[in-house]
Amino acid sequence: MNWEFMGDLQKIFTLLDELEVQTSKRDYPIIWEKVHATSCAQIGRMLAEKRGINVEQAALACALHDMGRWISGRQYEHAPKGEGPVRSFLAEKEGMAEVKDQIVQAVINHSKKDEVGTPLEEIVKDADVLDCHWHGEDIMKPFHMARLKTALEDLGIPYPY
Repeated sequence: MNWEFMGDLQKIFTLLDELEVQTSKRDYPIIWEKVHATSCAQIGRMLAEKRGINVEQAALACALHDMGRWISGRQYEHAPKGEGPVRSFLAEKEGMAEVKDQIVQAVINHSKKDEVGTPLEEIVKDADVLDCHWHGEDIMKPFHMARLKTALEDLGIPYPY
């Protein structure tokens, strides 16, 4: 069991509980934010292991990727709005600045699904699309569909559309 990551999830859940009380209008309910953060982290682990990327770094980046939406309550421009909150969250963690910067960049760029980024960014983008797909969201944008198709094929799962 990775207790350090469990501690990170506890901090995330505590933050989301606090935000639920503070923000009355949200584009997504807090329960979705908790489920999505947790399942994206696990999908990110699987993708990172398959692609030879640091599993813990991928899990944390995936868990934090929507922090901008958590704080604002809104989907609009949530990826770049996550930069400050994610930097604050990571400031408490020991570790190299370069790793923290890579996580922040993955958060900032995760909505650019039509662009190819760093391997960590790609994991966050793919985990996001896969999780939304597996939770029943209709993936309609052509570049989201293309990313979903590639990610599923990478995992040996037939594309359903």
